Amino acid sequence: MAAIETDTSSESVSTEKPINSVSVLRSGDAEQHKEHRYGSKLPKLFWVFFGRSWVPLPLQFFLIEHRDGPILFDTGIDPAVVTDPGYIKQAIGRFLLWRIFKFNVTEQDRADHVLERAGVAAGDIRTAVISHLHFDHVGGIAQFPQAYLLVSAREWAILSEPNPEREWILREHIEIPSAKWTQITFEPTDDPLFSEFDGVYDVAGDGSMILLPTPGHTPGSISMLIRQDGWDPILLVADLTYETTLLEDNVVPGVGDRESLLASFAKVRRLKERLPDLKIAASHDFSAAETIASAMGRSP
Repeated sequence: MAAIETDTSSESVSTEKPINSVSVLRSGDAEQHKEHRYGSKLPKLFWVFFGRSWVPLPLQFFLIEHRDGPILFDTGIDPAVVTDPGYIKQAIGRFLLWRIFKFNVTEQDRADHVLERAGVAAGDIRTAVISHLHFDHVGGIAQFPQAYLLVSAREWAILSEPNPEREWILREHIEIPSAKWTQITFEPTDDPLFSEFDGVYDVAGDGSMILLPTPGHTPGSISMLIRQDGWDPILLVADLTYETTLLEDNVVPGVGDRESLLASFAKVRRLKERLPDLKIAASHDFSAAETIASAMGRSP
């Protein structure tokens, strides 16, 4: 029997790694109540109206340089939330917003401008994973009309529930004509690494970017596990926590569903037990850039 010849030319066999880099991109800054970030036994409306302790809040999203093209994890905030008095249509929303956040955001913090400074053209983005539908995470979607916007089916269902705007999910800035929304569902897996989670979703089909359901901040919130040979694995948890140390210490923030948050915290900690080198990065954590740089073996 003749031997089967294998073409090992560079055209047929690629040694290129799936992911070249992961970057933290800043789309402005804000302040939030201390109780918002670290939790409180006080009713939420009490600290919203009477809280006097504010803490800084970086507004961040993530860029993953994949071999098939750059991918975003969230799209930052739209500066129009500051410059356009009618950005939030509901009067109660406009009334409450400035009692919950203090924003320092300019036009240069819009996602396409932020990407340009990072050396990436907005038109090169073909996929953006949306961790959840809060306005400070979907604010840049209009800048990527060519991109597929991946969102969990459970999160998308919130738009059909009464008054999602009360939870800062603003339909008028989500259901826009140019947006290519794609609902994803999580598939069962036999991989024991993910046995705690209700399924997985492989973004590129190569195992380098795995989406995991981590509800709590919102019912359909998702996280992304990034794996690349030679790096420590990275878990982007969006707003599951505002600081990685809080998740590790089981400190729940002042918003979201407490029981769901605690359950997702436990799943993430068990994932870290199975991946001891796992680095966890939260969207509003000042240490996110340092954490990711450490995972890649680079300086922040």
